[in-house]
Amino acid sequence: MMGASISALALTYRMGTATRMGPGYMPFFYGMFMVLVGLAIGVFSRGHQEEGGEVTTVNWRGWLCILGALIAFAIIGVYGGLVPATFIAVFVAAMGSAANSARTAALLATGLVVAAVVIFSYGLKLQFALFAWG
Repeated sequence: MMGASISALALTYRMGTATRMGPGYMPFFYGMFMVLVGLAIGVFSRGHQEEGGEVTTVNWRGWLCILGALIAFAIIGVYGGLVPATFIAVFVAAMGSAANSARTAALLATGLVVAAVVIFSYGLKLQFALFAWG
């Protein structure tokens, strides 16, 4: 549903061509990709059961942590900058797995913060403040 909405909204922008992409080109194709992935998941996951014959349950902890990480990144990115937003988003998302401890989540978050700063700030010169107060 989300992918179809994104693709429909992208059609209101100029599409362009593959060599001269307009502002609606990539959102349209990403939306279509989301639709195809959703259909594939729906087709291949129907009737999935574990070995004991019971239907698997939804991992609510994982879903909520990933959703919380996205929301945290959006809010903290505006008011705190790239470094704290990336650290908190990765930490919260990593805690969605019961296999991760707070220590491993913090180490993962630290490593990804370093990678994000090197890639996005220094490599791509992204205009996103590393730290922003307010």
